[in-house]
Amino acid sequence: MLPILPFGAALSLALLLSACGKQEAVGDVPSSEELARQADAASQAIRDAEASGAEGAENVALDLANMESYTNSLRGYTIMVPGNWTVDESESDDNGRVFTETENGTKLAVSWVENREDAAWSKAVEAVEDGSDAMQGSAVSADEYRASGISTNGLKSNQRMLRKPDGTMVKAEITYAADQAKSTDPLAAVILDSLTLQ
Repeated sequence: MLPILPFGAALSLALLLSACGKQEAVGDVPSSEELARQADAASQAIRDAEASGAEGAENVALDLANMESYTNSLRGYTIMVPGNWTVDESESDDNGRVFTETENGTKLAVSWVENREDAAWSKAVEAVEDGSDAMQGSAVSADEYRASGISTNGLKSNQRMLRKPDGTMVKAEITYAADQAKSTDPLAAVILDSLTLQ
C-alpha cells in the first residue's frame, strides 16, 4: 500500500523523478517524517559517540554542534556534514554532493552509484587492493567496505561504501592533507560513520 502524500508533495516528487530520466516507485521513497527521524538518529549517534569518548578522538576537540544532515531522498541516504562546509555545485548532481572545508581544503564526496552487475563495487575494491595508491581496505560485511591510506600526492583518503538491497551503492570519500591527519581523522570517522541508507 502506497503512503498518502499531500498533492503538492506528490507533484514535486513526480517532477523530481521524471527529471532524472528514471522512474521509481513512490513507495520506495521514504516519507519526510522517516527521513527526519533517521537524520535525528544519526545526529544523536554522533553526539553519543562524542560523549562516550569515541575511539581515536580522546585528544581532539570536535565541534559537532554545527553538524547538519544532507539527505538525498531520491537515492535514499543521509550523511552528517559540518555546517560551515560549502557545496561544490559544479561537482554535485542528483546522485550526490561534494562538500569542501575552505580553510584547509578537506573534501567530502558522497554519491549514489548504479553499480550494474556489481561492476562499480568490484572496481572500487580492486582499486584499493591492487596496492597502487597505498590504500588499505577491508570488508566490514557483505554490503560494507572501508578503506584508508595516503596517496603519493600527500593526501589522506578515507572511504566507506555501502551496498543497498537493490544492488546500487553509496560511496563517501573524505580527502585531506596527510599532515592534518591528527586533527582531521576523528572528524572524518564521525562523518563516515554517520552515513546511513534509507
